[in-house]
Amino acid sequence: MSFVLKRKLGFPTLFTKLLSGFLAVILLLTAFNLVSFFYLKRQIHNEIVKYNELGMNHAVEGYETQFRLTREMVLGLNQDPLWTTYVNQLRHVKDNKAYGYVNYAIAEMKRLYTNPFLGMDNLMIYFQQDDYVIEKDGTSSAKSMFNTYYNSPSYPLAFWNEQFKEAYAFQVFPAAAFAENTPGSARSKGMLMPVIIKMMPYKDMYLVAMLDAERLARNLQSTMSGSFYILDPEGRVLYTPQSGPDAGVLPAFDSLDGHHSFVQTDDSYFFYKKGKDTGFIYISRVPVQSISAQLLNLNLLLLSLLAVVGLLVVLTYLFSRRVHRPIRIMVDTLRTDEPEPAQGPFREFELISRRVQHMRSTHQRISSDLARKNSMLRHYAYTNRLKNIHMNLSELKELADASMPYVMIVYQIIFKEGYAQYQLEQEKGAYYVREYIDHIWQQVYPESVTIQTEPWQVLSIVFLPDESAETASRLRHLQEVLNLDRGLYLVTMADSPVQSAGVPFTETYAQVSAMLNHRRLLDQTQWIHPEEGDPGRETRFHRALWEQEFQNRLLSGSEESLQEWIEKNMTLLEKKQAAAREYHQFAKDVADELDKLLRNLNLSAAYNAISVPPLDITRHFYSSDQYKTWFRSLLDPALQLIRRKTENHDPMTSFVMTYINDHLEEDINLDMMADKLNITSGYLSTYFKEKTGQNFSDYLNDIRIRTAKDMLQNLDLRIQDVAVRVGYQNVNSFIRMFKRHAGMTPGEFRKKYAS
Repeated sequence: MSFVLKRKLGFPTLFTKLLSGFLAVILLLTAFNLVSFFYLKRQIHNEIVKYNELGMNHAVEGYETQFRLTREMVLGLNQDPLWTTYVNQLRHVKDNKAYGYVNYAIAEMKRLYTNPFLGMDNLMIYFQQDDYVIEKDGTSSAKSMFNTYYNSPSYPLAFWNEQFKEAYAFQVFPAAAFAENTPGSARSKGMLMPVIIKMMPYKDMYLVAMLDAERLARNLQSTMSGSFYILDPEGRVLYTPQSGPDAGVLPAFDSLDGHHSFVQTDDSYFFYKKGKDTGFIYISRVPVQSISAQLLNLNLLLLSLLAVVGLLVVLTYLFSRRVHRPIRIMVDTLRTDEPEPAQGPFREFELISRRVQHMRSTHQRISSDLARKNSMLRHYAYTNRLKNIHMNLSELKELADASMPYVMIVYQIIFKEGYAQYQLEQEKGAYYVREYIDHIWQQVYPESVTIQTEPWQVLSIVFLPDESAETASRLRHLQEVLNLDRGLYLVTMADSPVQSAGVPFTETYAQVSAMLNHRRLLDQTQWIHPEEGDPGRETRFHRALWEQEFQNRLLSGSEESLQEWIEKNMTLLEKKQAAAREYHQFAKDVADELDKLLRNLNLSAAYNAISVPPLDITRHFYSSDQYKTWFRSLLDPALQLIRRKTENHDPMTSFVMTYINDHLEEDINLDMMADKLNITSGYLSTYFKEKTGQNFSDYLNDIRIRTAKDMLQNLDLRIQDVAVRVGYQNVNSFIRMFKRHAGMTPGEFRKKYAS
């Protein structure tokens, strides 16, 4: 055919092959049309029926899943011990005065009726004894609820009261129109399908899930082309379309064994299937005209395509004569740059395709490279602005535009246990968080920039059109969304007030970063507002008091006593609503004091050989229970070492320590103690240092200064009196020794710590 066209038309090979190809396509399409019309009509009909069956199967699976999820999610509430406790109180709300538990019940139910996948309009709890209902908007009497707010002629109040007598655990009732009828107005709530779930062993209450039948129909019947019906196992209608034939026109079905099939009548196809879990019968009615119309449309489409193809062939023939010369010139030009001639039956096309593909790939590579480098430069410019790094290039300064009002937000990410041990997963998680935050702000304020300033810290600079623009709604949205993933990580957000155009980034960044120190010890996403106060406030402990108490309890070797002390201090932090960094500082103080005491007891080497949790992990704690576990792991090994050392103590060292504690106000020295023990002072000094890890004089002065700190808390004692009572007859010597040990004079210590 190509040879004949070439001889007849005198065209080059390229165009003759094109025309031959079009003619071949015409012949193939014509043959396909004839075959499809005469031989494949039945197969097409079967495919259309199969499509409707698949749509039916999809809808049935969706409804079955919907009913199963509704039952499982509602019954899952009973797995929560707090829910069970509060429900038991609410069953007798008047007798128990348990109105305060209503909000908790609503909050737990909110997780269900706000779930878009459950399709609930509302979730209610009906309590029989006090005759009231709890739902998403609060509480009301049963009469008001079912006669006013959820009124339906099909479901009067008597129906709901009758359900207490019925013996079932889960029941779906027919969909009906509900409305809110208040004086002077009536508002439709649409078609709702009530589902009653009874929780064992409660017989005086049940839950009602109001499923939005219209929304379920839109979501689950999207692939259906006919009317859809749902019947219960007894044949009662649970759902029928608002517009369409009544369910009374449905035929009888021979087999309902769970395998879907269809029945054909004179005017309709009825596709049906029985649900495996519920036993419901799902029916889809498709008019015969609809399927026939689809076959007719298919034939018309094929004929139209043939007509269009024929027209295109004619136009191609006419157009090819006009474009022949320009294409030939272009091909000749491209051929001069080609190192090797094109091969194949369509050399011209192959040459053009190869050159265009090369130019396209080159353009894409250059464009992506430029976009990537521009993004990197922009992030680099903003980072330099934030950290006050000098930039030499004027173009780079222009990238970090500060000519608009802006709000700066810093996000600190803390990964939880299990997830935190995978470095690569953390990096991916931080990247996805940054990308999502950037997407949220770009939707509203396209000039905004979101960058990652630290491995687990993200920063957004939201440029506003004017200083009256608001960002609170988006921050609340971010807080809600990020809080959904709190099982994997926690995010702390801190935002600045609206900054005027031209305000330096450095100062704002320092202020917002400092606000992150105000993070509370909570297992949720936190948003720290600018007006929440100075994040630098701290809970202060009387160091001298708790230091002495901590040492005494630790030296006692009692785990119970030490844990009681930890609980007391943690409770103090919780009552004062301390920030997370204050918990960390308390943990650091305990670790430092433990280290000092172990060094004094010459137990540091033995303790360091034991695997104990490092202090640095407490920076990422988000609950007091984590701290309590950490303290237990930190202190239990030390207690065992101290108990072991105490059990092995010798009488000579015990005598010296006891004598010092009982005669602290006397002039005690090493020679005097050696005389009492009938040994030389040199031997006693060496022996005492070996057993306690501390020189005799250092131990004596440490006991005296520590006792003096306790006495200075008593404002009735003068500093001279305290000096005498701890064995210093010269007050100046006492002041000098106190300052050497405590870093301040007794007067300064009393002013700072005495209450």
